[in-house]
Amino acid sequence: MKIIYFTTAQNEVDYRSFIKNWKIALNPSNQNFHNKMIRALAIDNQVDVISIRPFSHSLMKIKKLPREEKAKDNITWHYLKRCGLKLRNMLQLVPEAKKAFKNIDTKDAIIITDTINQSVVHTLEKINKKYKLPVIGVCTDSPSNISGTKKSFTKYLLSHCSNYSGYIALTKALNKIYNPSSKPSYILEGIVEENEGSSLEENAKKYFFFGGALMPKYGVFNLIKAFKNLKDENVDLLICGHHGDKNQIRAEIGKNQNIKFLGLLPVNKVLEYERKSLAMINPRPFSEDLDRFSIPSKTLEYMSAGRPVISVKNTILKEKFPNEIIWVDSYEVHDLEAGLKQVLAMSEKERTKLGNDAKNRVLTLYSLKSVSTNINYFLKQFFS
Repeated sequence: MKIIYFTTAQNEVDYRSFIKNWKIALNPSNQNFHNKMIRALAIDNQVDVISIRPFSHSLMKIKKLPREEKAKDNITWHYLKRCGLKLRNMLQLVPEAKKAFKNIDTKDAIIITDTINQSVVHTLEKINKKYKLPVIGVCTDSPSNISGTKKSFTKYLLSHCSNYSGYIALTKALNKIYNPSSKPSYILEGIVEENEGSSLEENAKKYFFFGGALMPKYGVFNLIKAFKNLKDENVDLLICGHHGDKNQIRAEIGKNQNIKFLGLLPVNKVLEYERKSLAMINPRPFSEDLDRFSIPSKTLEYMSAGRPVISVKNTILKEKFPNEIIWVDSYEVHDLEAGLKQVLAMSEKERTKLGNDAKNRVLTLYSLKSVSTNINYFLKQFFS
């Protein structure tokens, strides 16, 4: 099967270089999900990626992203040129994509696309007028949940993505808003890679670990307060992540020597900290909209580390993993504190078993190979 993937995602090595060119920290969630999806599909298919990398004339240290093409294994990355101010950026995307398509065999191909980026959706729409290939939309969030956007953004995406051939969505609610005509669909809550390497060191200082968005609305400040309430000098809390006010984080930590803010870390270092932790915590607050339209991908990532996971409730994941995660009812300080205390009260044997049970279960459902098998089966119907 030949797959053409429209996205903002990049090869992981290229992405690490790319983010150094920004004056602000980027949210890596979209990059992480689509990069894993592309690699899962490439296990058994040839994948050509049309990558419309994020670009900002004012927020980047460079003023141009050159056109590039890179091939590795079953994936060819076609990076479109980006330069100039916003209008010029938009106008050049379609001609750039046309140049990329000249090097792609489109016979019997299928297009898969991100549905949460306006530039991606617009460029695909213009390109596919000529090729008329089947299009599968990948729905990872409701447009109305994207910070800093207007109603027109939501209206544009939902209207322009409503007539695709099929959909892959994180939740049934997401599928419903993108797929009003009930076209063929597949619900995929997430994709997880095994976190391999050395684990908890017997004589090392024990620590809880949090890595993610650092804004107060995502619970990290309540987590800091909950940890302070433990008053246990034998265990640390390590925090890393993106966005948020670093000075505000440091002020909240104050003079507490057992809380360490590590800033923004590379992926391999984050995974190492996860594997060697006492437990990992996702304090993201529960809300009806988040519960319907998104899956806490950080919780799934944590589970692959083989250590205990503490998470605020999520309806879908709590149904799938009722016993493999330490579920707390809310991100309120007293609930997070109770979760931390529960881990401390366990023996190391109990913690190891809980972590391994979670790891085995999440990889069975959402490993790259498992996702590859299930998505390939779903896509075959569009060639019958």
